Amino acid sequence: MTLLACGPSPTGPKPLAWVTIPAHAPEVQYIGRTHVSDEGVVFSHPGVTIRTSFWGDALRMRLHDAGAGGETGTNYFDVSIDGAPPTLLGVRSDEPLYPLASGLAQGLHTVELTRRTETLVGTSEFVAFEVHGEVRMPPARSPLRVEFVGDSITCAYGTGRVVFPRPPPWSAPTFTSKNQDPRLGYGWLTAQALGAEPSFVCYSGHGVYRNLDQTTTGLIPAIYELAVPDTTVAWDFTGPSPDVIVVNAGTNDTFAGAGTDEDLPDETAFKTAYRTFLARLRALHPRAHIICTLGSMTNGYKEVQVGGEVRSVHVGEWISHLVEERRQQGDTRVHRHVMQVQNPDVDGVGEDWHPSAATHRKMAVALTEFIQALLNP
Repeated sequence: MTLLACGPSPTGPKPLAWVTIPAHAPEVQYIGRTHVSDEGVVFSHPGVTIRTSFWGDALRMRLHDAGAGGETGTNYFDVSIDGAPPTLLGVRSDEPLYPLASGLAQGLHTVELTRRTETLVGTSEFVAFEVHGEVRMPPARSPLRVEFVGDSITCAYGTGRVVFPRPPPWSAPTFTSKNQDPRLGYGWLTAQALGAEPSFVCYSGHGVYRNLDQTTTGLIPAIYELAVPDTTVAWDFTGPSPDVIVVNAGTNDTFAGAGTDEDLPDETAFKTAYRTFLARLRALHPRAHIICTLGSMTNGYKEVQVGGEVRSVHVGEWISHLVEERRQQGDTRVHRHVMQVQNPDVDGVGEDWHPSAATHRKMAVALTEFIQALLNP
């Protein structure tokens, strides 16, 4: 396709026509994990962003979506034109074409499409942009890249709603996909404060050596190897490495089960899995700062009482021990960051007792300061 000049003709505006920009075109830019399919580009992590620029006055998108629909199975996107505050777009499996902007002033425009929902809601396959005008190259990317690895907290689960606990039998509202918003999460806010490009590898309910439901498949170290969770498509690590990797994992290992000795996390199993994961991250990303944290739903402490005897463990302390172990082995670019546990009475909670947007902001402030001290010692 021949690209024309960026301005209007000296004899007047050039008539516009609809032009298709396929998902594989070099003018389409992806931030976050994706993989190429026969028809387009597939992705499922929250925060995956698709960008392009065009000269024209309208834009639409072709998308195949695998969400089941309803309150928990509808995928949502933020659509931002020319850097304006985003508008919310819900998509459906039976709808392939979505208008994104119309009636724009004829000229140069940029679109940014960000997936809000996570893998458990269903995958998305981006097929093409269609512009009423001409395609241009997307904006330049930030040279600083931060990757956030973890579970529902990193996925910004339930951040779009805030409630304040009341006495029992009150319970927090449960998950709805419309209220998952990575822009309100600590990862996005931290990257924004740093002027960095964020990437998310996260899955609600999953842990380092066991998941919240006590299963041991689809663990976070295994998910890290994949382009899209719940598939066999490996992620290609030959591209640019992140400058900083934030690992916020262990919450589900801690919370899994309740009430018996067997429900306490196993120290040997957790440390073995976490230690192996740190070694893998270092092998893949030799120069990255790796920050190990936990929170803010728990600091990792758990106790159970069986037959009048109280037993306890502290996953947060195990993580600290593992970080110190690596540093003593000479890896001084692995670090421990301690997050404060949420205060629901002050900041409220999101869905299913997850951190509220206010808590995420506090998490982001502390994490940003920690990263800035590493990058600018």
